[in-house]
Amino acid sequence: MNNATPTIAMTDTNSLRSPTDSDSCVNSTTGSRRDLHLVGVTVSYTGSHGASVTPVSDLSVYAPAGRITALVGRSGSGKTSVLSCIAATLRPMSGKIWLGGAEVSALNGQALDEYRRRSVGVVHQSYNLIPSLSVLENVLVPMGLIGTKRRHAETRARGLLDQLGLTDLAQRRPAQLSGGQQQRVAVARALANDPSLIVADEPTAHLDGGSVDDVRNLLRSIADEGRTVVISTHDDRLLDGADQVIMLGHLRATA
Repeated sequence: MNNATPTIAMTDTNSLRSPTDSDSCVNSTTGSRRDLHLVGVTVSYTGSHGASVTPVSDLSVYAPAGRITALVGRSGSGKTSVLSCIAATLRPMSGKIWLGGAEVSALNGQALDEYRRRSVGVVHQSYNLIPSLSVLENVLVPMGLIGTKRRHAETRARGLLDQLGLTDLAQRRPAQLSGGQQQRVAVARALANDPSLIVADEPTAHLDGGSVDDVRNLLRSIADEGRTVVISTHDDRLLDGADQVIMLGHLRATA
């Protein structure tokens, strides 16, 4: 658990400028290869009745490696949209996203696939485990996607399960696990390919108090290994472990 008071940035305009937010500063010669920069990111989509909805407007964030950055805000403020842009499953309408020297928002084709598979690990709110696979097999899936040899993949998967206290559950199916256990499996799967960045969308939404503490401590240990960790949350208990908190503003809709 982080005992220091987190840095809190609050904005109703979704604008937070990082100390290195000019394009000339955010490149391979600046900062850690695991530091994350969002520069002027805007996300828009067409909502009901043809209205243009802008949940995120001109957002800039600096999330350094080794720290936990938490995104907070009411429903519709763009937390999940920001995480999706960081994970490169959603492309912003404008702005740039950098992880170290790579401009994530400009990736296409094989480079985009490689980023998604190797550089970022995603922890979903609803776990998204494959119900027909065992705990061990779920953790093996990401390594199979990048062609890791089975023996090496299984050694790593078992090591992660041991690290997360899941060794005795390796052959169980997700339905046989508690919510906290499923979330730890989801974290192990996210770590499988040793990504430099972890994003977690409401990782404690379905957990009880004891499991929240476990997830908070787990996220801290991941950050302490030098990874960049970005989460969204409504849970004040999880915010206790964050190094900086970004308060996102209000959703905008225009006809």
